[in-house]
Amino acid sequence: MKIYISGEGKIPSKKNRMKVYGNRLVKDKGVKDFEKELRLKALTVMSTLGLSAIKDPVSLSLKVVQGDKRRRDLQNYFGSICDALNEIVYEDDSQITKITGEKVFEKGLFCYTIIIEIIKDKGSHNGQTRKEEGDNLS
Repeated sequence: MKIYISGEGKIPSKKNRMKVYGNRLVKDKGVKDFEKELRLKALTVMSTLGLSAIKDPVSLSLKVVQGDKRRRDLQNYFGSICDALNEIVYEDDSQITKITGEKVFEKGLFCYTIIIEIIKDKGSHNGQTRKEEGDNLS
């Protein structure tokens, strides 16, 4: 099963927008607002599908459409997204075992699509261990 969440607008980079107050690191208002909006979208999608937070390992795929040629690092988008989906789509973002991303340019358009998929096969490499894989190389 795949869960699709999409939205319009720019994704704020959590990395570049954190503030230090005393000994605490605090999220910028733009990041907080984005995460709140994404959580509401995720709640709507999950309730429409009749699902609660996933307990199994998941993969997360992100496609970002940028409407200008300004340089933005794709990996910086993942922090805000992974945190926002905690306890709604999955119990904790530590369950994400595979992440893929794509960034494309389309003049004047800013949007994103997030796809979460439950990973059915919890064992890696068809149940083979590293030693068995090495044995197959000869």
